[in-house]
Amino acid sequence: MSTRPHREIDLRHVEGAPEAVISAVKTERELQRLIDGKGAVDKSQISEVVQKLQAVIADYLESGKPLKLTLNPIEILSALEAAIEEAQGRPSPWPDGADARTFFIHGLYDEIIQQPSNIFETRSFPDGSERYVPVSRATWKSCLESLRTKIIEAGKNIVQKAEAKNN
Repeated sequence: MSTRPHREIDLRHVEGAPEAVISAVKTERELQRLIDGKGAVDKSQISEVVQKLQAVIADYLESGKPLKLTLNPIEILSALEAAIEEAQGRPSPWPDGADARTFFIHGLYDEIIQQPSNIFETRSFPDGSERYVPVSRATWKSCLESLRTKIIEAGKNIVQKAEAKNN
């Protein structure tokens, strides 16, 4: 009598396994790869997601105006960097705010990291089906990195224009 759980499937000899079992195992492995963020980056989505993130950040920053809270680019980038860290599976380095400004930056971080739950992509699975799944961790991380690059480039352009104007 075997001491292994009866639900465990031994696939050492795949030749004898039914095709449905092999497909299910491949599908589960693919699903786990997507969950782990190891899926391929869907480059076609990056631009659209970055635009959505820009709107989310702009709306969030707008909400600080009545409180007379505005964030400088470094503070925005720090919230974005924390979100990139979180996308890589590391916890946020941002402490909860002891003052209104830190609290507001942490709120921006929270707003950013909530977005993947609202973004889906279509994936083809090994069984031939296509399903909507939450945006992969790899795609999400690429979107955040792309946004970071855009913010840095915009900042450089502003500095260059200001220097040209002063010269």
